[in-house]
Amino acid sequence: MSPFRLIPPDGTDWTIDAIPTPDGVELAIAFTLQGQPVTARFAMDRPGARSLSDGLRAAAGDGTMRTFPKPAEGGHG
Repeated sequence: MSPFRLIPPDGTDWTIDAIPTPDGVELAIAFTLQGQPVTARFAMDRPGARSLSDGLRAAAGDGTMRTFPKPAEGGHG
């Protein structure tokens, strides 16, 4: 697995990197706080990374269902 980087399309100043490690993954979230660069790093074992991934997917699905509670008119969805 290679490193993964998420860069926001709107030009805001933050990135998320997921870097594989022998024991799991390191998640690095970099942003600017009061004009100073900050990086928060989270080292997770495989079960911890999988639990975070499952939670994020569940939250994304819940947010989508709340935003689009019924199919769009016209039959596409």
